[in-house]
Amino acid sequence: MKRRIYLTLLIFLWLTLSGRLIYTSYFQGSAGYISLETGLKELPDESEWMNIFHDGRKMGYSTYTIENKGQAGYKIKSSSHLNVVFGGLESEVHLESAASIDTLFRLNNFSFWMQSDQYSTRVEGSKSGTTMSLNFIQGEDTSVSQIEVPEDLYTYTAIQPMVASKGIEIGETIKVPAYDPMSNEMADVTISHEGKEIQEIAGNNMILNKLRIEFKGIPSIMWLDDNGLTYKEETIMGMTMERTTPEEAMLRAQTAEVDLVSGFEIKPSHTLNRVSKIKELVLEIEGISPATLEALSSERQQIVSTNPLRLKLSTKPSAVDPEQLKVHLKASNMIQSDHPLIVDQLNKILSGKETRTKASQTITQWVYGYLEKRPVASISGAVEILNTGVGDCTEHTTLYTALSRAEGIPTKVHIGLVYVQGRFLFHAWPVVAINGIWIDVDPSLNQFPADATHIALLEGDFENLTDLIPILGNIKIKVIEQQY
Repeated sequence: MKRRIYLTLLIFLWLTLSGRLIYTSYFQGSAGYISLETGLKELPDESEWMNIFHDGRKMGYSTYTIENKGQAGYKIKSSSHLNVVFGGLESEVHLESAASIDTLFRLNNFSFWMQSDQYSTRVEGSKSGTTMSLNFIQGEDTSVSQIEVPEDLYTYTAIQPMVASKGIEIGETIKVPAYDPMSNEMADVTISHEGKEIQEIAGNNMILNKLRIEFKGIPSIMWLDDNGLTYKEETIMGMTMERTTPEEAMLRAQTAEVDLVSGFEIKPSHTLNRVSKIKELVLEIEGISPATLEALSSERQQIVSTNPLRLKLSTKPSAVDPEQLKVHLKASNMIQSDHPLIVDQLNKILSGKETRTKASQTITQWVYGYLEKRPVASISGAVEILNTGVGDCTEHTTLYTALSRAEGIPTKVHIGLVYVQGRFLFHAWPVVAINGIWIDVDPSLNQFPADATHIALLEGDFENLTDLIPILGNIKIKVIEQQY
């Protein structure tokens, strides 16, 4: 039910690793190489193959190529194949990205494509001055938008050859603005040379250069020798990449080995009983900063102490700030509430005579009944979800929110945790404004209102999903009190 959240986060970590600072192919006997600290004279055209692991188990491979176009700059291409398991079902995800950059490694245009078992998503972008024009292609539907960007902008993968060309000294930190097409986010990337340290590689101790890359608080560390050869790379959640041959990269196990649910579930200190009957729940949570939750504090989710962090959860509705309502009626690239197909489907679901409460209940029940409960990997909008008819919590939430906004009901999206079958899982659900109050709804579980175990960590139309990554694997939950 939560598969897209897991896969999106996991794929973002793959992108973090695939944006490696200095590629081993740059340094294999190239006469253009001076040193890690002084940089390269030129970047050769050569492909690199990497195995992708999660906690030591192979989950796929990636390839990377940079092509020198002379005065026109460079063309960077990367491809990845991931093979994972969710809820006992095996899934394959294929990703392709390409970027054209100038001789100073600044972005000109890019494309990103993701193909899974059920869905296909493509993002194309072209930069002119400080304007980025974006095309989001989801199935047969295309949406267009523009965003303002810095004049000097880099893609995540283009930053690394840029730094390799210029060099980086011990103790030096470089910071540049970057755009990531996977998350459709911009933020500064910092690259630091943290000196040398001893690492055990294949049973041998080696003195290696330690480089750290950070994007939106997500760290990636790599170790290189003085010849620039990459020996080890890792990031959070047990994600690693290792250089290999094309033949070894394309070898795969007979069955997928990485189970996303077991890797990211959170088992609380005590079992919650009769969840639907819980009126009030107090939890002590480790691994999350109170500041993260302050903006989401409400009558339904209250911070009762910060050290330790304790939350009091309930099914109580929350008061609406009228100034918030307009933004939660807007259409977006994923929440396509103004699309004719969404409006037409809404008219089939509702008679037009329902109260807002009854309309929300009816949409909840319709989405729950319409979508086949099958975990899928996608970054898809409401129209493609409507056409495909399958999905997990994010598909349910995306389609519900589009229909609800089309009905004129302000609807926002919460992303966080929910208790299911003895564990907390990452989840998404809508929240609707009706008669001056916010009501949490869960079309994935057919709940109106949603039960008290829903813990909101983020709010937004999935554009800020990667903000969850720094806390993954760090959360612990202790049950303090249950009231029925």
